[in-house]
Amino acid sequence: MKFGLVDRQGYVPDLKYGETGQELSCFVPSGYAFEQVSYVNGEGEIKVDGHVWRFFFGQEGIGVELMSGIVTLAEAQKFLQDVKSHIWGDTHQQVQVFLSGVAVD
Repeated sequence: MKFGLVDRQGYVPDLKYGETGQELSCFVPSGYAFEQVSYVNGEGEIKVDGHVWRFFFGQEGIGVELMSGIVTLAEAQKFLQDVKSHIWGDTHQQVQVFLSGVAVD
């Protein structure tokens, strides 16, 4: 499952990456225990509750992809909403969360 977090005006706040081995903490909301699995050039994977999530930058904003594990749509929505609030704040109303994929002909 791949999701996008996109500000309607293209705004992505400056992210403050964590220390070595915790760089991706800038994506992870407080209250979520995580293990960083990989990190390269500002992107990478984390493990939360046995699920591996990948964070990356796309043309429109920040991409989040469930790489392993199974979650309900409601669980994914809560996690993404928490990530959105962590990065843009609770009052920022311009960010859309959407499911993304490649169209198959």
